[in-house]
Amino acid sequence: MTEATEKPRRRIPDPELPPEKCQHIRILDVDKPVQHVFYECWHCLHGLVTEWTGKPVVEEFKGKPSVREIKVQCPNCGETAIRLTTQKVLSTTAIPSPWG
Repeated sequence: MTEATEKPRRRIPDPELPPEKCQHIRILDVDKPVQHVFYECWHCLHGLVTEWTGKPVVEEFKGKPSVREIKVQCPNCGETAIRLTTQKVLSTTAIPSPWG
C-alpha cells in the first residue's frame, strides 16, 4: 500500500476521568478588617459562613518559612470544613447551602 491508498486511522478518544471533588467558596469583604467566606463543608457539603481577621501568619517549619493554616471545624459533622491562612477565626455559622 502506498500513502495515497492507506486507510486513515481513527483516533481513539481518551477515557473520561472521574470528576474531582471540589468545594464551593465565595470570599467577601477582602478589603475590610473583618472578612467573610461563604462555603460548603468539604465533608458533608453543609453551607457555612466564617468570619476572620488578620493577615496570614508565617512560621518556621523544618527550617523553612511556612504559612500557618487554621482548621475550621464544621458545626454539622465535626470534621475540618476548610483551612484558612489567617491570623484569627472569629466565628463559624451553619447556613443553608447557597449552592443547593
